[in-house]
Amino acid sequence: MKIIAHRGFSDGYPENTLLAFKKAIETGADGIETDLRLSLDAQIVLFHDKDLRSIHNSKGKVEAYSLKELKQHVIIENEPIATLDELIALAEGKLTLILEIKYNPETYEKLCDILVEKIADKYDWIEVSCFDDRVLAYMYRLDSNVRLHKLIADEWVLKENELTEKYTYVSYLDINISLSKMAFELGLMSKYKVILWTVDKENISIEKNAGLYGIMVNNILEYKGKYE
Repeated sequence: MKIIAHRGFSDGYPENTLLAFKKAIETGADGIETDLRLSLDAQIVLFHDKDLRSIHNSKGKVEAYSLKELKQHVIIENEPIATLDELIALAEGKLTLILEIKYNPETYEKLCDILVEKIADKYDWIEVSCFDDRVLAYMYRLDSNVRLHKLIADEWVLKENELTEKYTYVSYLDINISLSKMAFELGLMSKYKVILWTVDKENISIEKNAGLYGIMVNNILEYKGKYE
């Protein structure tokens, strides 16, 4: 079973920073999950929130600033905001990258266009995820070779009668841990490569035995070797 670092080794280091990614690699994670947003000058940066309020003395949306401005002002516990280019250079195919596109109606198509170009020769170790079906469908139209993850956090998505037919173009279902019982009862572990997120001390032995593909965790050391 795969152990994926949620926003890097985010339990011990500032999330979505190069330091958190380096530590995830050093501790033997099978993959790294991170969040993508587009800067004002069309650079892909790694940041989760819709705005910068979580960063001291910062405000506004990531999309309102150039990369230079973000590098100068977005400091996450002494670590500057990271770019996708920096993460790709760091990872160099050592492990899988799962890139979550954060939906923004004004920028998602441009972000996808740029992203497809950056990962065109890296299909074997870079994958793309999103909650929004519009983003997933657009990515699939751009390049059907990209392996896609459908993120699911709501019961109604799992309850759809045509779930498996609807997402035939998707390679993985990334399901919130709160829905793990439902996913198990629906037999999704055997139908899809299912990844549960974010696992934090939950016992997932039953899901693993049912064929669970992987888990996303904040603390790699707590899980590395435990369920493998």
